[in-house]
Amino acid sequence: MRRAGRGGRRPYVAGRVRRFQVVAEACRALLAGETVTLDGPEVRARQARLTGPRPVRGDVPFTFGSGNTTLLRWAGAHADVVALSGLGRTLPDGHMYEPRWNAADIDRQIDLIEQGASGRSTAPAREALVQMVEVTDDAEAAAHRMAGQLNCSPADVLASPYAWVGTAREIAAALDEHRRRWGITRYVVREPHLDAVDRLRACFPSPS
Repeated sequence: MRRAGRGGRRPYVAGRVRRFQVVAEACRALLAGETVTLDGPEVRARQARLTGPRPVRGDVPFTFGSGNTTLLRWAGAHADVVALSGLGRTLPDGHMYEPRWNAADIDRQIDLIEQGASGRSTAPAREALVQMVEVTDDAEAAAHRMAGQLNCSPADVLASPYAWVGTAREIAAALDEHRRRWGITRYVVREPHLDAVDRLRACFPSPS
């Protein structure tokens, strides 16, 4: 399988969204043992199939992460796990992103996932990318410092699933609130914070 138009301009957002959907659906078909042929503007493949591993001992879970409106709705309909990152639009430097940590933004993203999943018997699991972890007795001070780095409010830091800030008990209570409000039950933690998470694990709420 190869991308069409190699060497051309990078497509605008709508083109990248279409390409992702085509590639993702093709990958799911390949992992299911199907033969895939595509001849479109986004991707081309001719009689593509996976010859291994065989036998497949179960479905390969499809995890999807994005902040794009169309793709979040699509992921609600097709993904096994939908991951939220807290990243907004790309800044002019091409590397950094606007933070999207406001609770109202997360509410909207969850609503899009639920719209996409409305016809499914089993909704996708929800996951969040934890970008900051600080175990402290002064969560307010830590949140103010983080908010200054992120250009958001301290309240956003404390309420979002993307930062774990406070005592072990406060962080555990926050995880419980994230599960209640947004259905988030899975987390991916950036590597620099893994040791802190290992120390906190005994205080986390048990999966229901």
